[in-house]
Amino acid sequence: MKIRAYLASGLLLTSFTSAALDVKQRFNHLDADKNGYLSRHELEAQPHLLHNFTMWDKNNDQQISLVEFKNYLTNNLY
Repeated sequence: MKIRAYLASGLLLTSFTSAALDVKQRFNHLDADKNGYLSRHELEAQPHLLHNFTMWDKNNDQQISLVEFKNYLTNNLY
């Protein structure tokens, strides 16, 4: 019984870690100028993402941080 609990915990942790890496990889792919933020210009090729730009940009600085990107995806897509 303990083995199953450890195995389940390990799989859950791996799943969360994989999801976090996936989000970071997606963000890094979109961040063309590698400044750590996504601009409207960088999202022009992704109209479905650009459409939601104002919902992502919680601090209204006209750029999307990794935290904003992760929070939006976590709350709206997963």
